[in-house]
Amino acid sequence: MPFDTTFITLGTAGGPVPKLHRAAPSHAITYGDRVILIDCGEGAMQQLMRAGIDFRRIDKVILSHHHFDHIGSLFTCLGINMMLQRKQPITIYGPPGTRQIVEGLAMACDIPQAIGFGVVGQSLPHPRNFVQVEEIAPGDTFEIDNIRVSCCENTHYRAETELGMKGPISLSLRFDAPDRSIVYTGDTGPCRMVENLAKGAQLLVGEMMLAEQIIAQLQEKNPHMTSERITMMGQHLHSHHLSPEQLGDLAARAGVAHVVAVHIPLDSITPETAPDFTARISQVFSGQVSIANDLDQF
Repeated sequence: MPFDTTFITLGTAGGPVPKLHRAAPSHAITYGDRVILIDCGEGAMQQLMRAGIDFRRIDKVILSHHHFDHIGSLFTCLGINMMLQRKQPITIYGPPGTRQIVEGLAMACDIPQAIGFGVVGQSLPHPRNFVQVEEIAPGDTFEIDNIRVSCCENTHYRAETELGMKGPISLSLRFDAPDRSIVYTGDTGPCRMVENLAKGAQLLVGEMMLAEQIIAQLQEKNPHMTSERITMMGQHLHSHHLSPEQLGDLAARAGVAHVVAVHIPLDSITPETAPDFTARISQVFSGQVSIANDLDQF
């Protein structure tokens, strides 16, 4: 039986380098005629339209963290709504720092807003008039309609022993709807906090990193990269992201029914090669496994 609450993978690429066949990270949860946008990577507004969702329906945006590949279209979101005379409020949720980012983007709208369409007597609403920011912290819960949203800190920025320390925060998100529970890991390494957040969920949407392939690609394209830089990148990719096997282990430990891999780092991962990665996840997870493409629905 299909669920009323649907997760749409708008953009399934991973990392800051643009991909030929995948858009930057963004996703949508739909229920009835309502939509929640999760992360807002470059092209998110266009991906919504490709999914059959008018971007003007978006009034709730939740950011998992502030790396640019996850927030690149926030300026577009503010700007095109301004140009189209938006009056309904948009609430942007995100970890501490979200307010500063949105304030900076609103300031960048000052000149386009003042220019308008060049018609005497005509004016545009300013994003400051329709955008609200709610900063959220690990352990917070809030309601969007009949969906309960909860979150935890993950290990995308720091080791598990350092969670809770002062500094930037990367969040994983859980959505408990009346018909199902969905967990979006965002970017994270192995993390018991995320495992606990995902306990008993029906759907786990998690990142998948291929550290060795990425490092080899970096060395090929940047032959003069120093060993120190390579070591630093290796530490980040191995510690702050999930391999296919680690994603499967997270799904198994959490007891979810279905795991969906997103944040795909390489263009070489296609529907033809996806079974190889499905098999790696399935080595440690016996449930349903999907390697997502843009605009898939779960």
